[in-house]
This record gives sequence, C-alpha cells and structure tokens, in this order.
Amino acid sequence: MGECRNPRNNTSPALMPQLPSTIPDDSQRTVRRSRDAFVILNLFLLLFLGLADNQTIPALLPLLVKSLGINIEQAGLLAVFYSLSAAAAAMVTGPLSDHFGRRRFLVAGAGLFAVASWFASRTHGLTELTVARAVTGLAAGTISTCSIAMAGDWFPYQVRGRAIGLISVAYFAAPILGVPIGAEVAQHFGWRRTFVIFGAFALAVTAASLMLPREEPKRALPIGRLRQTLRSCRTFLRRRDTAAGLVIAFLVSGGLYTFIYYIGQWLSVAFDVNTRTIGEVFMLGGVVAVGSAPLGGFLSDRWGKRSVSIGGDLVLAFSVALVPYLPWGVSLLVVFGTASLGAAFRQGPLTALMTELVPSEERGAFVALRNVFSQVGIGTMVFAGGVLYQWRGYGAVTALCAVMTALVALLLVTHIVEPRAGQ
Repeated sequence: MGECRNPRNNTSPALMPQLPSTIPDDSQRTVRRSRDAFVILNLFLLLFLGLADNQTIPALLPLLVKSLGINIEQAGLLAVFYSLSAAAAAMVTGPLSDHFGRRRFLVAGAGLFAVASWFASRTHGLTELTVARAVTGLAAGTISTCSIAMAGDWFPYQVRGRAIGLISVAYFAAPILGVPIGAEVAQHFGWRRTFVIFGAFALAVTAASLMLPREEPKRALPIGRLRQTLRSCRTFLRRRDTAAGLVIAFLVSGGLYTFIYYIGQWLSVAFDVNTRTIGEVFMLGGVVAVGSAPLGGFLSDRWGKRSVSIGGDLVLAFSVALVPYLPWGVSLLVVFGTASLGAAFRQGPLTALMTELVPSEERGAFVALRNVFSQVGIGTMVFAGGVLYQWRGYGAVTALCAVMTALVALLLVTHIVEPRAGQ
C-alpha cells in the first residue's frame, strides 16, 4: 500500500516520511521527539474534545430533566442514540482509515463536531436534542477510532503503554476542565450555552488537526480491500483473544459510563447537590485520574499491560460497588476518587494491549469493531441502567457496573496473553 513508516517503528505504518539520512543523529532524535510530542498533544486534544462533551451530560442531567420535562429513562435515550451513531461511524471510518489514512478523518470528525454542537445549542425539545447528540456521536466515533489507531501506528509496542497513557490523560482531564466549565456555564447561563462552548473548542481543535503529519494518499479503495476488511472482522469474532477483546470493550465502556451517567442525578436527588457541585465532584475524580493514567502507562511497560489492567479493574469494581452506600462527605469523595484511580490506571495499558492483538494493516478495522462494541455497550447499559434506576435505585445500577468491571479482569486472565515486545 506504500505507507510511509515511522523511523522508530519498523512494524507499523507511519504518519511521517523517513527523515533524510543527512540529518545528524542528535538532530534527528530531537526532531523525532518533537514529532512524537506533537502527535501525543494533538491526539490528546481530539480525545479531550469528545470526552469533555460526553462526560458533561451526566452533570447536566438534572437540568435537562427539568428543562425538557422528561424522566430519567427518557434522558437515557440521549446516550443511546449518541452511542449507536458513534458505533456506526467507527465501523465505517476505521477500515477506510486503514487505506486513506487517519488524518483526514480526524479533521472531518472535529469539524462535524463543531456543527453538531451548534445545532445542540439551538434545540428546544428532546427529539431535536437527541438528533443533535446522534450527529455528535458520528463525529465522536470517528475521532475516537482514528485517534487510537493513529497512536497504535506511530508508537512501537515497547513504549506504547506510556504514550497512550499520556494520550489517555484526556479521559480524566475532561472532568477536571471540561465538566466543571460546562457545569458552571449551564448553572449561570443555561445548558444550551455549554454546547456553544464545545462548538467553539471543536473549531480550534479542527484547525490544530490540520497540522497533523500527512499520509500518502491512495487514489481508490479496491473492492478486494473491502472484502478483506469484512473477512478480518469475521476473523476477529472467531479468534479467542480478539473476540474477548471485543467483549472487554463492551464491558469496560458500558460499566464505567453507566456508573458515571447516573451519579449526577443520584447526588441531586439523594443529597440535594447542585449542578456546580456535581461538576466539582467530577473534577476531583479527574485530578486523581490525571496523575494515575500516565503512571499506569509507565508501569505497564515494565510490569506488563495485562497485569496493570487487571489491578486497575479490581480496584474500580470494588469502589463502584461501594459508592451508593456512603453518606455525602469525605468518605464518599475518597471512594469516588479511588474509582477514578482504578479507571485511569487501566486505561492506557488496556488500550495499548488491545492495539497489539492484530497486525498494523488490520488495526483500523479492529479498533473500529472494538469501538462498535464499546458504543453498543454504552447505549445498551445506559438504557438498562435507566430502567434499573427507576425500579431499584442507584445501588442496583452500581452493582451491575461492578459485576461488569470484575468480568473484564476475569477475561484478561483467561483469554488474553501479553504480546512480546517487538513481536
């Protein structure tokens, strides 16, 4: 296919051409480090955009319920349609990015995100907002799939844990910056203005993404390549490790996001906590997680991605199960922070591990299928969580999420083998 190759990675397609051999070694290493840093920063911003927007919805949920005159089950539909759209976008853009490159899809996704956010800010009913969130899901699914695939392309496996660990800080920087800002804006100016803020940020990220390294263009996508992609997807479903990886994606995303999605409503009803304070609770979890995510990535390169992922899963499962039985105060905040630590510790190692289960030429297709399972997990479990919340309360929701998280650890033990560096 004629891809350029990363000068530091002989096994993955690259985003930049080989550096000229006339550049001295020290200068070449400096240029490589600068390009590595830029790729990490840009992918961080892209993920942060989607995550900050999506994680702000739970904080806004009490306002949305009151403003739109809906119940908690109906509010869950916002996440369901968002997730289904994100899954559809992932399935299309992942395989196409294997051929056409990740950059153009990342730029297009960020641009579409800006348009969808503006549309959301102009809505006045549940149906309109659901459509806007579905379009946002298309953009977010594209961004998430191509960002992770690009990180897998650019960084060799032996350092990919720390690289993706740094990029994954976006998952937890979002509640530190994005959620409190969004909640503060919503508290004072209404929830529609929050989407205006995200739309403006999306425009800035679109401009930054134009400076990502260019890939060699491909003129056409052969029919044979499409057939090969479909065959690859069938293989992923049949292989023991990749099939387990897909189930893990369903459980990880569905369990964690359902726990987060309803916690704002629970805090509001159980303790009369306002939107600003809910945002501050998310910020606390984010502060803990930002320190934990890079550490988990660095340690995973030493101790193994699988081992660190399992440890994070067990900490998260225990903490999630405990949260709804604590009173408002220090003990609740400490356990919520511990849950954030567990989630952050596993994020980079688990993502790095999943990207190495398939060869580089199939990575986009596998990450796409993984994201489909992830988004279906979110949509399915948020809907189920809404029903459980109405029926048995938040404790039933967190029990389900804790079981799902524990199952992730079990699958890692029984179905996933740690790849050898440089394999």
